[in-house]
Amino acid sequence: MSKKKGQKDQQWFDENYSKEKVIVITGGWRSNFTGSLKVESFKDLESISLKKLKLTSLEISNCTQLNKVDLSEHSKLTSLSVTGCPKLTTFICSSNGLISLEISGCHQLNNITDLSEFTKLKSLYLKGYRNIATLNCSSSSKLDNLSVIDCPKLTTLNYSTNGLTSLEISGCLQLKSVTSLSNAPKLTSLSMIDCPNITKLDCSSSEKLTELKVSDLTELKCSNTSIEILSVNLCPDIKILDCSNNDKLINLDISNGTELEFLDCSNSKLTSLDISNCEFLLKEYEQNSNKSKMFKYPSDLKIIQKRITKNLIIIGRTGSGKSTLSNVLTRSEDFEESDCSNSVTLDFQKKGFEWNGKSFNVIDNVGFYNTHLSVNEVWHKIARSFCSTMPEGISQILLVVDDSRFSAAEVEKIFGLLNSIFENDILDYVTIVRTKFNNFKSKKECDADKKLRNEIINPRRNIVYVNNPPTNIQIIDEEDEEVVIINKKIRERSRKIILDYLYKTCQDNYFKLKPLDQYVSRLPNNQ
Repeated sequence: MSKKKGQKDQQWFDENYSKEKVIVITGGWRSNFTGSLKVESFKDLESISLKKLKLTSLEISNCTQLNKVDLSEHSKLTSLSVTGCPKLTTFICSSNGLISLEISGCHQLNNITDLSEFTKLKSLYLKGYRNIATLNCSSSSKLDNLSVIDCPKLTTLNYSTNGLTSLEISGCLQLKSVTSLSNAPKLTSLSMIDCPNITKLDCSSSEKLTELKVSDLTELKCSNTSIEILSVNLCPDIKILDCSNNDKLINLDISNGTELEFLDCSNSKLTSLDISNCEFLLKEYEQNSNKSKMFKYPSDLKIIQKRITKNLIIIGRTGSGKSTLSNVLTRSEDFEESDCSNSVTLDFQKKGFEWNGKSFNVIDNVGFYNTHLSVNEVWHKIARSFCSTMPEGISQILLVVDDSRFSAAEVEKIFGLLNSIFENDILDYVTIVRTKFNNFKSKKECDADKKLRNEIINPRRNIVYVNNPPTNIQIIDEEDEEVVIINKKIRERSRKIILDYLYKTCQDNYFKLKPLDQYVSRLPNNQ
């Protein structure tokens, strides 16, 4: 079906049905309509029944009064998404050709449709199933991507499918165990966050595993995997960590592992390891060195016993240039950059670097107005990054703003939230970083802009001006190569400006943080 025809059919559907409370369409309706359909923000819609249609893709979203969805005999349907329908209680779907299924924000649904009917299902995304207790995906033999998020009553999850490559389990508060990962031999990505009743995890049988994110664990075994970067900062009570026999592992962050008693990172590619906050490992290292049975490591590993680190938190609106600034500061390309308003950073990311003999950590965060998360979820992730990545405390918060998305009211709102969540002193540690400012090298232009900003923003707010043009552009000819060279020089100049500023103003003392649970009740709601 042509794009033009698809737009025409969608327009026809919206004009005829957007005001209806009940939609019933069975076969024959525009029989030549074989493409995609969106049912978006039909505020009065309570029930929709679509049967025997030739749709290949269907999206139902933000229909706040919708309580029933009946999709029967859709032989062509391969992609189905139902999101933001909080009153939905009945969901019927029969399509043996379905490949992708997403159900999110349908809080009153008690059970998902029988997955055994979806023999071709490859991707399943479930979020906000508040009442579901059991989920069995074992019949979906072709499933390769499974996400189960914010299902607080879920107690049983079966995902025994040989083809699974990506597994995300988050916010399942009652889940106490998961199916053995040996049943998912092709798994490459595993995320198990905010499942507090799962305290032990063994993924040592997952040889293809390259990405692992965990929280709340006391014991983690991930030896014989292919993980390159591993952080256990969200596991403050972890006592046992075995990540040995991994010739891909180049970065291990245990800076929040104050309770860590056993660590085996032998036969890895690690070159240095900071144990300055790990009391038990420090004692073991000092007493037994490389003969220790509780702390095993490569013979040439550089052990850092004491380090003074400047911790830089990066926050800002989605698309403002947070991740770009993180790359500029760390002289890397580890943080994914995007100029669009769609969110790329979905969780915090940490990387260290050295400058003028000083150690720095950069922690990039999810953006405000994130396209995938609620206001509360964004601030919860930010608060958690504050509390879990820097046991020493915060040295400086860099609030990134750009001219196209700059709003004084928004900036002051963020300052207000920081103040109410983390208490007043934290504002002494905040600097506004004005990105995409072409005249950043001109003191006169910067002073003029500051004067203008002082008229609409509290003049006590510190502002630094930089410009970080993209370097990840597509190279087609020599002109593009020259643009990249020029942009790299501009970014290097920006780096010097901000690091010179931090060298002068970044305080030696830290803003000390409390445990996360003391901040949760202060987080903003989802208005």
